[in-house]
Amino acid sequence: MAKTRVAVFIDGANLYNRLRQCRWPTQVDVGEFGRRLAGGRRLIGVWYYNVSPPAERPRDQVARQEAYYARIREHPLVTFSLGYLQRRLVDSKAVYEEKGVDVSLAVDMVTGAFEDRYDSAVLVSSDGDFKPAVETVRRYGKRVEYLYFGGSQRSSALFQSCDVARRCRRSWLVEFPS
Repeated sequence: MAKTRVAVFIDGANLYNRLRQCRWPTQVDVGEFGRRLAGGRRLIGVWYYNVSPPAERPRDQVARQEAYYARIREHPLVTFSLGYLQRRLVDSKAVYEEKGVDVSLAVDMVTGAFEDRYDSAVLVSSDGDFKPAVETVRRYGKRVEYLYFGGSQRSSALFQSCDVARRCRRSWLVEFPS
């Protein structure tokens, strides 16, 4: 019997924020993370979505983030998709909004299900806006696993719409060496 094919979809900013809340390392090897999430199943790929840091950030922070992204891109099983930040002024203060990340993740997850590239998708995000994509993937006969983190950041929409919800374990994370 063939091993179940697993695809892992990671909302990078959401992952970063959950890791910070848990006080866990934030610069993790997402390829190895995907392997650990797949367990004994066949990992076909990890799709990672994020945005570049705002140019107004200190240069060392931007350089550190770009170096992290470069390491992610080196992994043979990782597909990296970069959205963008849209700057708005709110009460004379710059506020940034991610653009293109959620839509790209949802489209890739649904397209992969439609094209029968995987049997099971692991969604690493606590954004309830992914519920329609999850429901569509399930209509194509695929299983969707929701990976959540401790605390109150669990999405009830994803918890209810996915086949399985698993709480992330610290042991699944491998930090890139400094």
